[in-house]
Amino acid sequence: MVGVLFLVPISSGDIFANPYPMSPIWRSRSFCTLLALSLGATGSNALAQRVFGTFDRPVEAKIMVLYATRGTDHPPLDSTSIQPNGRFSFPERRYPAGFYQLGVNDSDRVDLILDPREAIVELTFSGAPLQRNIKVLASSENQRMWAYKLLSRKAQEQFTAMQEVRAVVSPLDTAALHRLDRQEGAIRLDLDRQLDSLTALVPEGQFAFAVDMDHRLDEALQFGPAAILKAFNFSDQRLLRSSSYTKAILYYIQNHQLITDSVLMDCCDSLLLAASRDTICWTYARAHLVELFTTYGPEEVAQHLVQYYIVGPGSIVPADGALLAVAADQLRLVIGAPAPDMILVTPGSSDTLHLAQVLPQYAHTGLFFYSSTCDHCHDQMPGLHALVEELDPSEFHLIGIALDTDVDEFRSTLLLKGINWPSYTELKGWGVDGVKAYNVKATPSLFVLDRAGKIVAKPVDHQAMRAHLLLNKR
Repeated sequence: MVGVLFLVPISSGDIFANPYPMSPIWRSRSFCTLLALSLGATGSNALAQRVFGTFDRPVEAKIMVLYATRGTDHPPLDSTSIQPNGRFSFPERRYPAGFYQLGVNDSDRVDLILDPREAIVELTFSGAPLQRNIKVLASSENQRMWAYKLLSRKAQEQFTAMQEVRAVVSPLDTAALHRLDRQEGAIRLDLDRQLDSLTALVPEGQFAFAVDMDHRLDEALQFGPAAILKAFNFSDQRLLRSSSYTKAILYYIQNHQLITDSVLMDCCDSLLLAASRDTICWTYARAHLVELFTTYGPEEVAQHLVQYYIVGPGSIVPADGALLAVAADQLRLVIGAPAPDMILVTPGSSDTLHLAQVLPQYAHTGLFFYSSTCDHCHDQMPGLHALVEELDPSEFHLIGIALDTDVDEFRSTLLLKGINWPSYTELKGWGVDGVKAYNVKATPSLFVLDRAGKIVAKPVDHQAMRAHLLLNKR
């Protein structure tokens, strides 16, 4: 079984992940009625949309950028100048329904909903950061979203205060702890009710659509991968324009009982098949899966994606330059490919040694990319130590390549861990040429090379390295 770590990013449209409380005024039916009247109706026949607004005080930024949403990616879509009077306006056009972002200075951004039924989206900003200083003048979809965000923000402050109280409460004071639990539960329940009230105002809008899909996805999670595929349409571009898309991918992968290489490959195949009815969705799903598995592994799954869906017969859309570069890195290091040469540097010595000089001397040479501050690397060291002791030196030679920057840490690790193999470091951390040559994305990373200078294995740990060496022992 292979352990897989997935990082779940938060992006535009992920406005329902963390429930926070809201003020009592939102609980009243009369308030919701007033809100509906103040937000107004959405037009259903708008042929084009105007996105414009004003900074009501001077800003240094000169350009406002509109970003699209593709899962967790936000490619720039359009830009417009910010006039001396603070006004900005994008050219009229019809935008597909979904989540977008507006931003200045690259990193200062706000979430935005665009729905073809709304002809006008008008905003005003009173300062930076934009997230904290936005007011929606026209657009019921964005007024609902930002009303919810504002309530969530205020409620987070309440949760923070409750956590501070919890921190000083004695663990033996169960009455106080239960009271805090009940308060937090009531707040979350109240927020769910208010969210339902907001979505009920315009149930056919993008805000309600995103909330409903998020609920369906969470419900499907209880019934397994097949239920997720049934509940979520991976070929729907409207879903692609929200963070639910990548959330659904991760839910589908993680909801399998067994997480092995073959199961993960099947997951990728099923997801890409589900997305294949729309080439834009399929292209994004392919890129996201490739990034996921080339970054976190397993290696075999990344290799499958590259060989079948980028350069192989499963590619229904040509890969762009960035994806081809990823594929080139993967294919350059496939089993049987020539092992890149690298310089092996010993701190304090002027001698230089090339890996290519070492390989012909041994039947197999192992490369162990590690860091002296990496606990996972330390976990591998006892097993590697035993392997070096067990095998004939002419059969196996292990080389350590430390991605260190401190020579004292490097030498201390050699001593404290009783390392019985030669280790080298250029004291450049991740800036070592060998890291790039071997496309190392994380430590520890292991390779096995043969006497002829070819890559013969890329084991996930010392046990896999042992199994390969014993199987191929002369």
